[in-house]
Amino acid sequence: MLAYLSGCALLTSTDYYEPAELIPMASPLGPARRIVQQITATWTDRQETLLCVLELNKQHIAIAGLSNDGISLFDLNYDGKTLSLDKSPLLPDSFSPEFIIKDLQLVYWPQAELQKILPQQWRLEADNHHRRLYYNNERRVDVDYLQPDAVWAKSVTLTNHRFHYQLHIKTISYESVPE
Repeated sequence: MLAYLSGCALLTSTDYYEPAELIPMASPLGPARRIVQQITATWTDRQETLLCVLELNKQHIAIAGLSNDGISLFDLNYDGKTLSLDKSPLLPDSFSPEFIIKDLQLVYWPQAELQKILPQQWRLEADNHHRRLYYNNERRVDVDYLQPDAVWAKSVTLTNHRFHYQLHIKTISYESVPE
């Protein structure tokens, strides 16, 4: 698991990004819900899996990352302004779970919400089965909904062309919770 976390461009610091390429995180979004997902990251030479428990509502996004053995790797909270992170000392310093939030938002947030935060050089195209994110007309990310759902897609593949990784996101459980 540590090889996964230290080698994933998705989860590394912003040193790899040019400032114009950074997309801000979107605001938290209701309705209140708790989601358990298995995220499998694939590179050309390896594949690793992470279990994430998300709690979302209009005030915050909380993500707990667990290894397949149930070891707590990180807890992240975002209220739309402030990001707080508690991470295992086993994780490398460069580990940045906010990139998990950005990828999940690209997959699950409504297109209109994402369009509001995209810097000028970015463009998002979407239909019911795909999303394509472009930077200066160069395709950077493809999202393919393998099991689309009106509420929360059950199975999704995200391909990051810039950093050469693919995420397969499988929703294990989805439940509405009281606010």
